Amino acid sequence: MESYTKLKSVVTSTAVAIGCAGVTFLVLKYKLKHRNAADALNYLTIKNVTTEELSDEVINELRRRIKLHRAVGFDCEWVTTQGRRQPVALVQLSTFDGYCGLFRLNHLKSIPNSLKELLEDENIYKVGVAPFDDAKYLLSDYAVALKSTLDLRHIVELFGHTPGGLAFLAKSELRIILDKSWRVRCSNWEAQELTETQINYAAADAHVAIKIFVNLINEKDGSFWNWFQRTHNNSIWHKLDDICFKYADISFKTKHTAKTKNESMKKEKEGKQVKDNLKIISKRYPYATRSKPLYHNCFLVAPDGELLCTCDTKKAEWYVEKELADIIKENPLTVRLRFEPAGRSVGDVGRYYQLTKENKCVVCGSSNSYIRKNVVPREYRKYFPEIMKDHSSHDVVLLCVGCHQRSNMHDQVVRDSLATRCGAPLSAHGDTKYKEDADCKKIRSAARALLYQSKKHVLPDSRRQELENVVLQHFPEHEYISEELLQEAAEMQVVFENIDYESHGHKVVEYFLKNEGLLRLEELWREHFLVSMRPKFMPELWSVKHNEERLRVRLQEGRLSEEDAKLLGILKT
Repeated sequence: MESYTKLKSVVTSTAVAIGCAGVTFLVLKYKLKHRNAADALNYLTIKNVTTEELSDEVINELRRRIKLHRAVGFDCEWVTTQGRRQPVALVQLSTFDGYCGLFRLNHLKSIPNSLKELLEDENIYKVGVAPFDDAKYLLSDYAVALKSTLDLRHIVELFGHTPGGLAFLAKSELRIILDKSWRVRCSNWEAQELTETQINYAAADAHVAIKIFVNLINEKDGSFWNWFQRTHNNSIWHKLDDICFKYADISFKTKHTAKTKNESMKKEKEGKQVKDNLKIISKRYPYATRSKPLYHNCFLVAPDGELLCTCDTKKAEWYVEKELADIIKENPLTVRLRFEPAGRSVGDVGRYYQLTKENKCVVCGSSNSYIRKNVVPREYRKYFPEIMKDHSSHDVVLLCVGCHQRSNMHDQVVRDSLATRCGAPLSAHGDTKYKEDADCKKIRSAARALLYQSKKHVLPDSRRQELENVVLQHFPEHEYISEELLQEAAEMQVVFENIDYESHGHKVVEYFLKNEGLLRLEELWREHFLVSMRPKFMPELWSVKHNEERLRVRLQEGRLSEEDAKLLGILKT
């Protein structure tokens, strides 16, 4: 009995202890869940940078502290006056261990070289929420070409967490509540001296981003062995590009879910429209997304048997059907021309066309489905002289859908740069091929409102009179409104061709023709593709200088005039 009493006492004490521990845990968890940024981030070292000398010092310290993670927390602040954004006033950079630099751009005479070099360093990721947008502002305001921006939401979503704004992520991932009151967000970031509240706010935004990023990468695999590896040789950070590179400089598009029946119907309707559009696209571009091979690797040989190039089955069969060649081998299909070709394969530039090509994405190696990618976009190439359009297959490579999308987004940065450099605004900036006449649109809208009003929705007399006056002002020869008049006005043309329009692509080509030569434009796009996409599976002998080498061969063989050579940039003028 005594033993039972003792056992009961021990069990009771243990239960009480566990209960107290549970309550304590819940209290601590509750408190941790609601930590304010000021308390949670009181360990930050914040440097307010207003001179070039201090900028160099802070950048050197930042670089020293990020050797392992190769990433900094990044954000920008600016002032908005009467709805118009002013130049970026503040750039915030933070390391994982809490060293923060606040660079007061409005106080610095120019962007310090040390800061510019770090921002443009593609080996260092600039992590934040919507950093791609900030990058556009820095390019526009200070000509800083920010590289390797990384939207934190990509990584959050990659690891199965819920993406959201920075305040949401700080709370869900770090249990930190950021101060996002409009009084701080919309405060004067160009002030002579920033307040303590502004300083803490700015530093917290940058630091929280890098804190979440590092935590997520470290937790990629929770096994003990991977933890041991991370602790001892940091292998996961040596492979950071494998995780992050495909998201670099890519904006994050928020996905919305239909929550109501009406929204669901709208989504279904939009989905049908997308499918219809895809059908139209597939008719115009039947090989847009391919699951069948692009390269058939058939062989075309000269009359003496010398290999000229590889080609697809359709082209090989065309020569045979036209009685211009004979089949000499079925597998692989090999045809021999009956005539002497204009030129033979010379050097590496000629050998490139003799090599067989693989049907897979040149960036990641995926071979499920792929899209043809024009390394030199067609909007420029279509204005090239015919001699540069020959053998353009060199600049057609295969990309999987994901890599193709990323490549197109990277291309936009180059387009923007060329638009400024060549004085060739993009159509989105107002210089469009077709323009809408606002007055005609107003008249057409008024006529349609009068003509198509339903019995259930009759216009009030005052509104009807107003719309009738709009129509009659354009047709002064009519004294009253008739159905025939409304029908004519309702079908009025409102979009007209802009006679002053000159396409962006054409202007860029003209600029290079007059200044640096078209070959330089071509090489610029090839270099951009290699740098931005880092392809691992490019065809052997693929070269940035391919066309220059090919045209030099033509020049030596007398098949290219010196005048054309100067125009293209092969010979100096």
